[in-house]
Amino acid sequence: MADRSPVPRIITAAARESLKPLGLARRGRSRLWIDDHGWWLGVVEFTPPRTAGSGLHVGAMWLWHDVDHLAFHVDAV
Repeated sequence: MADRSPVPRIITAAARESLKPLGLARRGRSRLWIDDHGWWLGVVEFTPPRTAGSGLHVGAMWLWHDVDHLAFHVDAV
């Protein structure tokens, strides 16, 4: 069996250490972290690595939009 990359575990540990104290909550076992402000959400997403490392998206989702999924209405990559 091939060794699995330690990258997801390292990212999760670092996110838990940095984001959880700021009030963000991980969405299940996903790479998404949510900060609920009532009328908008702060959304942090660690994207799967295409090469070594990982990508990061940070943005806001306006909750007055009627959508059934998370969206980045304002974002920074």
